[in-house]
Amino acid sequence: MKRWLALLLLLVGGMAARPAEAQQKEPLRTRAEALVDLFNGTIEPETLFSPAFLREVPAEQLKTIAGQVREQLGAARSLAGIEARSAHAGSVSLEFERGTLQLELAVDPQPPHLIQGLLIVGSQVKNDSFARIVAELKALPGPTSLAVARLGAGAPEMIAAHESTRPMAVGSAFKLFLLAELDRSVRANQRKWSDVVPLSHHSLPSGFLREWPLSSPLTLHSLAALMISQSDNSATDTLLHLLGRERVEAILPVVGVKAPERNRPFLSTMEAFALKGGDAALAEAWLAGGEAERRALLGRLDEVKAEQIDVARLNAQPNLIDGVEWFVSAEDLVRTFDWLRRHGTKETLDILAINPGLPAPAAARFVYVGYKGGSESGVVAMGYVLKDRTGAWYAVTAAWNNPAARVEETQLALLLSRAISLLLQPEPALQNDGSAVSSAA
Repeated sequence: MKRWLALLLLLVGGMAARPAEAQQKEPLRTRAEALVDLFNGTIEPETLFSPAFLREVPAEQLKTIAGQVREQLGAARSLAGIEARSAHAGSVSLEFERGTLQLELAVDPQPPHLIQGLLIVGSQVKNDSFARIVAELKALPGPTSLAVARLGAGAPEMIAAHESTRPMAVGSAFKLFLLAELDRSVRANQRKWSDVVPLSHHSLPSGFLREWPLSSPLTLHSLAALMISQSDNSATDTLLHLLGRERVEAILPVVGVKAPERNRPFLSTMEAFALKGGDAALAEAWLAGGEAERRALLGRLDEVKAEQIDVARLNAQPNLIDGVEWFVSAEDLVRTFDWLRRHGTKETLDILAINPGLPAPAAARFVYVGYKGGSESGVVAMGYVLKDRTGAWYAVTAAWNNPAARVEETQLALLLSRAISLLLQPEPALQNDGSAVSSAA
C-alpha cells in the first residue's frame, strides 16, 4: 500500500576523497567516474555519501541497489559519456559488462563538490529481449507475473507474458478500480469532478490527508489525484465510502477483472491495516471465512482505531499477503488501463499522468504515460499505459509477491524500464515464456 515513487534512486550526499585539484577542475566528471566504484561495490557508501544522506538511505540499502544493478548489467566498467548542462549537473552514462545505465547527476558547486542528486533514468542490456526479461523475472524468489500488450480497437494483443493470468497481490494498484468507478459516475452525470465532499476517513500512511481535520472540504478531483499520484490512503478510504463498496465491487468485471470474487468484500486501506496489524483472532476469522462471514466482520474492523494497530507488524516481514490484499492478474490490469484509456474522461487520464512512474527523461520519449503502482512488505506491482510518438498505445504491468521475504521495488522497476524501452523498437515481436496467453481476454 506504500506509494511507489517514480524516482528509482535519488541521492543527496558526499563523495570519497579525491585529489583536491581534480575535484576543482572537473567536479562533475570526478563524481561521475566514482559511480563505477559505487556500482561495483568496491567502495563503502560511508566514504562516498554524507551522514545526512545515509540517515535517509542507509548504506546497506545503497549496497542492495548497486547489487541489483550488477545482477542485470554485470560489473561496471567505465564512464561511457557525460553531457553537462552546467559545471555541476548533467546526464551520465555508465558502461557495464552487459549494458549501460543512464543517470542524472548533480554535485554541490562548493568544494568538496559533494553529490547532491543522482537519479537512475534507465538501463539497456545488450541484445535485450522480452524473453530475456521474462527469464530474469522467473528467477526472482516468489511468484512473478508480466503482461505487455499493444492496445487498439479490439482486445489487447499480448506482446510478452509470464504468468499473466495468475491473480497476484498488487497493493495500492487496486486504487485504479476506485478511479474507474468515479469516472463512470461522472460520465453518468451522477457526480461532477468539481463536487466538494468532506474528508470522512483517516487512514495510515502513505499520504498526508491523515493530518488534515476530518470534514475538511475537498473536490472529488483532488481526492482522486491524491489517491493515484500520492497513493494517499485517507483520500482512498474517503472515496471508497463515498462511492460505495458494492459499486466498486461491481466495476471490477466491467473493466475486465476475471476473478472479481477474490476481492469481495472490497477492503478499505484501514480495514486491511486492522487485519494485518490488529487483533490476530479477527484476522484468523477473516482468513477462515467466506464472503458472507467476511462481510459480517466489517463492522468490527471499523471499530479498530489507528492507535490499536501495530505499525511495526505492517513494516516488517510479509504479513498475510496471500489472504489480506487486493488480488488481480497482470492481464486484469492491462484490461483496466485499456478501459480507462477508451472510456475515461480527460480528467481521469490527466490524473493517471500526474506521477508517470518514470523519470522525466524516460517519460519524455512518449506522448503520454499513465501509471499506478503498489507495494508493501513482500508485494510490489507496477502498471503503465503509454502512447508513443506514432500514436500506438501499450500497457505494461507486472507484479512480484514473496510471502517469505521483502521484495525490492528497484529490481522490478529496472526490468520494466527495459521492457518499456523495447516498445520503442520497431514492431516488437510477439514472444512469451510458453505459458497460456489469452490475447482475446
